Amino acid sequence: MTHRSPPGHGHSWREGPSSTYRWSVLAAALFAQTTAAVATQGIGVLGGLMQADMALTGAQLGLLAGALNAVPIVGLVVAGRWLDFSGEGRVVASGATLMALGMMLAAHATTLAGLAGWLLLVGTGYSTVQPGGSRAILRWFPPRERGLAMGLRQAGLPLGGVLAAALFPAFAQIYGWRMAWVLGAVLTLLGASAFCLVQGVGRQRPLSAPQARARAPAEALRPRVLLHLPRLRLALAAGAVLVGLQTIALTFLVLYLQQRYWLSVASGAVYLLAMQLSGALGRVLLALLSDRWRGGRRFVVGLAVVGALLGWIALGVYPRAWPPAGLWFVTIWLGFFGFGWYGPWVTWIAELAPAGREGSLLGVTMASNQIAIVAAPCVFGVLVDSYGYLVPGTAVAALLLVYVVWEAGAVARQDA
Repeated sequence: MTHRSPPGHGHSWREGPSSTYRWSVLAAALFAQTTAAVATQGIGVLGGLMQADMALTGAQLGLLAGALNAVPIVGLVVAGRWLDFSGEGRVVASGATLMALGMMLAAHATTLAGLAGWLLLVGTGYSTVQPGGSRAILRWFPPRERGLAMGLRQAGLPLGGVLAAALFPAFAQIYGWRMAWVLGAVLTLLGASAFCLVQGVGRQRPLSAPQARARAPAEALRPRVLLHLPRLRLALAAGAVLVGLQTIALTFLVLYLQQRYWLSVASGAVYLLAMQLSGALGRVLLALLSDRWRGGRRFVVGLAVVGALLGWIALGVYPRAWPPAGLWFVTIWLGFFGFGWYGPWVTWIAELAPAGREGSLLGVTMASNQIAIVAAPCVFGVLVDSYGYLVPGTAVAALLLVYVVWEAGAVARQDA
């Protein structure tokens, strides 16, 4: 297949061959994101089986989730810079290969340290998938379609969780949780191969003269410079609190439902599946709203924070004796807002980037999110072991509330 070069920010976005081809790019990016997400969601689905087989505590299970997401703190920054100088296909293909290798080796680990070490390799590869696919969408789609396209593509993360929740429990019951990791490796390679066939793996074509003149200077790549861009701090705070909630839900929801509502692992996985499906729908609908709503991406993200706060509180206080239908509603609500925020958020971040440095800014901001992704399940697991779910659950709600107050204050100052 002939590799096509995207039009870039300076393109007039007239209808032409790229108007059809860009949807092929979106489909391939969605497939790659979905299959890669299977690995990152695997701990939440297989956590109970891994915990029983290896006699892990809640803190150790949180450590494994943290290990999976630790390397991207640095890896995302490197991947983002690489994307600004190389084609998305090459970057994503390299990352998928590392992911598959790490999952294959993790399937043969016999100790906690060995398993954590191989999950670090999986996390290294995953560093390329998020900024790579997001940058491809940014380069191929005009602003009027960008939120929807990004939301559809970002729906791959919860869809990967859906795939993991649908496949892994039954598969692991027959073949064991270790073979489930092997299955994840195969799926990851399939997704990356499809993306590379559509997007191409070679170096991207040089920028046009107008794009080259508009491109930000090299010093704009420095993380310290990027993180001081105007209006970025609020976006970073939103990403941190929401991604922390999302990671905790993925890692601990099944265990929480087991302990509080006496559900089996299989039943808890079905609730997690419903949360993931709702999150995938939320990523599309909230992203579409951000394209249409006058308030834009920032206010849609703020709406998601409020919705996630309400859902989180409801999940914590829902009585055991009440009908299961209410618990289903709460789980679906929390998934819609607690997972659905990501599409509008990524588009909000990307549109703040200096010209030609979208990959670098996406890498830096996603790396800052990784700090919350790594810390949240570890801290939450330690607190659960010591105090149960009430104390850490209240702490998460408090952080969400702090952001709501901050956002409300920023809006009030803006309107003053």
